[in-house]
Amino acid sequence: QLASHGLFDVRIKATGDIHIDDHHTNEDVALAIGTALLHALGDRKGINRFGNFSAPLDEALIHVSLDLSGRPHLSYNLDIPTQRVGTYDTQLVEHFFQSLVNTSGMTLHIQQLMFYIPILKTFNRIYIEATFKAFARAIRQATGYDPRHL
Repeated sequence: QLASHGLFDVRIKATGDIHIDDHHTNEDVALAIGTALLHALGDRKGINRFGNFSAPLDEALIHVSLDLSGRPHLSYNLDIPTQRVGTYDTQLVEHFFQSLVNTSGMTLHIQQLMFYIPILKTFNRIYIEATFKAFARAIRQATGYDPRHL
């Protein structure tokens, strides 16, 4: 999602102990992305700094606001209806973003604007997908260059 919706030229090749669980691989990927972002931003001069985007996917509506301030903070309000999507533990989504925030120095707010209604048929992955798409679009906006910000 970062590559396609964020328009980042990024490739991730990760190996880990996923035969045990996804925790460390999930965390390591987030730490690597956060560190790469921190280095790529440099002194942050000329970037828009702020970004926000709402992603409406099926019954999921996720809003992401962020500030590339250099001050790490995560506000996470996402209620994924199940504990797993396939073999992936859905609690790892929050851990991914916390790890990314800590290494990149980003203030990040993730809000779920529409909540699961049990009578609807849902694909639980849609909440995670909408979150990453909204994040990618918000980070794309925030990292955009504007020479008036020098």
